[in-house]
Amino acid sequence: MLPRFLIVVVIAAVVSKGAQGATRPISDDVLYSSRLTLEAAQADAPEAFRTFTSLYNKKYSNEEEAAARLNVFKTNVDYITAVNSAQQTFQLGLNEFADQTWEEFSSTHLGLNAGEDGSFRASANAGFRYADVTPSNSVNWVEAGAVTPVKNQAFCGSCWAFSTTGSVEGANFLATGKLVSLSEQQLVDCDTKKDQGCGGGLMDYAFEYILKNGGLDTEEDYSYWSVGGMCNKLREERTVVSIDGYEDVPVNDEAALAKAVTKQPVSVAICASEAMQFYSSGVIAAEGSCTGLNHGVLAAGYDVDESGKPYWLVKNSWGGTWGMQGYMKLEKDSSVKEGACGIAMAASYPVKTSPNPKHVPEVCGYFGWSECEHGSKCSCTFDLLGIFCLQWGCKTSAPQVL
Repeated sequence: MLPRFLIVVVIAAVVSKGAQGATRPISDDVLYSSRLTLEAAQADAPEAFRTFTSLYNKKYSNEEEAAARLNVFKTNVDYITAVNSAQQTFQLGLNEFADQTWEEFSSTHLGLNAGEDGSFRASANAGFRYADVTPSNSVNWVEAGAVTPVKNQAFCGSCWAFSTTGSVEGANFLATGKLVSLSEQQLVDCDTKKDQGCGGGLMDYAFEYILKNGGLDTEEDYSYWSVGGMCNKLREERTVVSIDGYEDVPVNDEAALAKAVTKQPVSVAICASEAMQFYSSGVIAAEGSCTGLNHGVLAAGYDVDESGKPYWLVKNSWGGTWGMQGYMKLEKDSSVKEGACGIAMAASYPVKTSPNPKHVPEVCGYFGWSECEHGSKCSCTFDLLGIFCLQWGCKTSAPQVL
């Protein structure tokens, strides 16, 4: 059995390494963090770059690559300085993406694709149940407990999957009172009829997949690796959270979007421009923002800032070190019909009225190659030194004694 053991260990090590790459740990060194400021980079870019590489655990293959990344870093410092000097509604800052060009960053961190008819929605969908809703003065679904912690799509154009799970998680919370983090990896691996995994996708198509599949598995069970892979059919059938339909918000209608967000978190498409790569704080204005939709995010609420400017609270999927701990604010109720960054152009939300599936099978093993039906539990039938399980079986659960 030794060769089999070695195979298990090697595969587990590779998968573990991939997972770590998707969620690279960030140093907690307060000294380094306080030294990585725009002012410090303006004064001494090479020293700030050394701080940057230490803070974000950056590793380069050779001195030539490190020198090239330093030049990109300097260019980004100049760009951030220029943007901050030109306007006052939001601020840019140095973050973990400061050694990437916009072309590099956008090729891996966006991923919204148009639908078959060239629009960003499924043409067959109709209906808007919130037409008669009166919006509240402010809504914050994060504080209400309907939004999971900020996630990180890493180097995969899977924003559409994160936008989808965000709104489904919110709908499920409102229907059941339970916040369950759902699997983006299942959408990346298994929703391939119209969506293209890390090559991009569309939230409406993802809703259609969830409907046809009968639901989604959990993040814990079908975890995210930031690369596409073969669909795990056992986990695909483990439908823990279901939906009953989805609806599109009327196009270019911020008032309608506010009605929808009043009732639940909403998947929205936006145009992410170069400035968004380094967004740090403030409200991104609608005037002058782009409308070429390329990114899927989650509208998690709305409010007004200290100056009285209305804004949308938007959850992104670029990790918690980006923006305002993973969130950004876009101007709300502007004179631009598409909304800031096109937020009103292609918004949609899932509908949930039925209970979730019952008797979900339990998946066994490191890779889910076995499962046990309801009423039985996974049990290791053969292990190595009590450390690694090499063969899984099912053990009938003992009946409760009343």
